[in-house]
Amino acid sequence: MPTITLRLERHNPTKAKQEMYERMTEWNTEFANWLLNHPKLNQATSKLFQEFSSQRFPSAVVNQTIREVKSQKKKQKAKKSADTPSTPT
Repeated sequence: MPTITLRLERHNPTKAKQEMYERMTEWNTEFANWLLNHPKLNQATSKLFQEFSSQRFPSAVVNQTIREVKSQKKKQKAKKSADTPSTPT
């Protein structure tokens, strides 16, 4: 059976979609920075976004952001403890 190759033309996003993407990126970045300093980071869920903003935002994006912030926070703590020299006793 011969192989068929399809070429699909990709369309550039509309200006409205570009603006929406930029706005969502800004909100997500602001949320991530806000979340870094939140005292309940370890118990964070997508409902926590409601404390941050009244905007509607996809919960999948919020949950992914929470996972990434938690991961970065752990890496920062591990790096800080690895950077501090231990004093021999």
